[in-house]
Parts: sequence; structure tokens; C-alpha cells
Amino acid sequence: MRHLRRSRLLLVAVLVAAIASGAAAYALADSGQSSPAEQLNANPGPEPFLHASGVTASEAHPAFALQDGQTVSVIEKGSTRCLLHGIGARTAGRCFSEAAITEGAAVTVYDECASSGRHLMEITGLVPPGTTAVRLSSSDGRSQDATVVDGAFKFEGTNPAAGAPYPTAVAWITSSGAATGSADLPVSAGQFCLPTS
Repeated sequence: MRHLRRSRLLLVAVLVAAIASGAAAYALADSGQSSPAEQLNANPGPEPFLHASGVTASEAHPAFALQDGQTVSVIEKGSTRCLLHGIGARTAGRCFSEAAITEGAAVTVYDECASSGRHLMEITGLVPPGTTAVRLSSSDGRSQDATVVDGAFKFEGTNPAAGAPYPTAVAWITSSGAATGSADLPVSAGQFCLPTS
């Protein structure tokens, strides 16, 4: 499954998003659909994307906030599961099938490219049913876990420096501590914005 996932991914695109009071550029690793950052820039809301799945933004439940000021919310209605990102009054979102979530298609990696000087890196996504934690693995063999909130997870940090370990994959962990599957992250070494200082 990991090999197939890697072969489907597209190259990282660099975005410039006007967020809150300043502009932040992000390198986005994604599976080819419009990202939340792109949607925040291009659309006043996610309704066209959500209506196609039979849901509305008013059905979203806030899960957590990110250090760059975004809020992350989840919609779960029957077999439909959606992840929304918001800044102020602007919201963007996408919906995923359970199979796509299990394969890691609902995982996105953002890394900030300089304008704020903070070089933030954020990894968010939805998890398969029964997952209570997500384990993030790095290229040096280390890992860290994040708790699942309303079916979603987040990892926050800063961009890896040149030659430093970088995040490579996530694993779905149950309450018993067993891993039920994993997915490569849609990014690799050399695709992160490097810190300038």
C-alpha cells in the first residue's frame, strides 16, 4: 500500500496565502486535490466541496487550533467524513471516503516558507475508525504520538533543516497500542522549505 501511495502523489507546490494579518507561504504536500490553503485563498467558503458530499459547514465540530492560527473542524455524517481548516471568517474543506482516509489521502503537510520567520510545519488529517492515536515516524527512526480528537489529529513543529531528520509516515494506533495500518506522508527530503537562519 505504501508503494502505491507514493506513486500517486504529485510534486510539492508552493503557495502564497494571505492569512490573518500577514502573508505566509507554504509548501504543500498533497494528493492532487485543492488544499485547504488554496481553497482559503480562492474561495470564501468550502460549500461547493461539501455540498457534493451532502453536508454543510454548519455541521462541523471544532477539533483543535493550530499554532499558525488556523482552526481545524470535522464533519462526520453517516459514511461522510470531512476536514475543514479556517482562518477568521474564511474556511476551506474536503471530504474523504473511509478507504481514502485509511490510505492516508486525508493527511496534509504544510511547511511555512519564511514570511513569519517561524518556519512552522503542521501535519493534520483524519484517521480510520477505531484509531485513538497517530504515530509519526521520522527518517532517523524516531517517532512521536498524537491523540485523536473527533477523528482528526495534528503534529506541529518547525521545518527540518538541510540534512536533519524529517517526518516520513503516520501509523494508525488503537487503544490497545496495536498499529492497524500506516501511510507514507506526501512529502520527502528536499521538499521542505529550509530555515533561512
